[in-house]
Amino acid sequence: MAKQLSKLPGIGPRQAMRLVLAMVEWPKPEVQALADALAEITNGPVLCKQCFNFTDDELCHICASHRRDQTKIAVVEKITDLESMEKASVFQGVYHVLGGVINPAEGILPEKLKIKELKERIHKLMKLTPDIELIIATNPNAEGETTAKYLEEELKSSGVKTTRLARGLSAGSSLEYADETTLANALKNRR
Repeated sequence: MAKQLSKLPGIGPRQAMRLVLAMVEWPKPEVQALADALAEITNGPVLCKQCFNFTDDELCHICASHRRDQTKIAVVEKITDLESMEKASVFQGVYHVLGGVINPAEGILPEKLKIKELKERIHKLMKLTPDIELIIATNPNAEGETTAKYLEEELKSSGVKTTRLARGLSAGSSLEYADETTLANALKNRR
């Protein structure tokens, strides 16, 4: 079992052994619940049919919530980005997980991402209200910027308002060590 656990990212052989030793102490129903959950993975992950977050139901708890603003959609690269935004507890809209970023060098083209699904989602929502904001929340690296620009261009004709997360200097940083792009973004996004 430790050998199998050590195949997980960030889990080495010693950590895997610690996990196995901890599980040996668990009550049998808890071990069975873990085994059942692991067996369920072989059926494939269950993704929300609207945003592509993990879920046990048709819609994830965020998309199903009546308290969330369905007209504010944050487009993120992966589920872990969604989780990071949720931990900040400041965004009350919904999400759309692309499943990666455009990276031709690795064979990831727009067709491999959930862009078609995003366009369909926006099209359906536009029938209900024209007041939609798409917040493009890709990472500030070359692939994230390429993906953001592609999305902006693809959605230009839809009439949906697109915004980007602000970029700039982080709190506690020093101008002396900031790169040119960060400084340019800090000046551009000043308030």
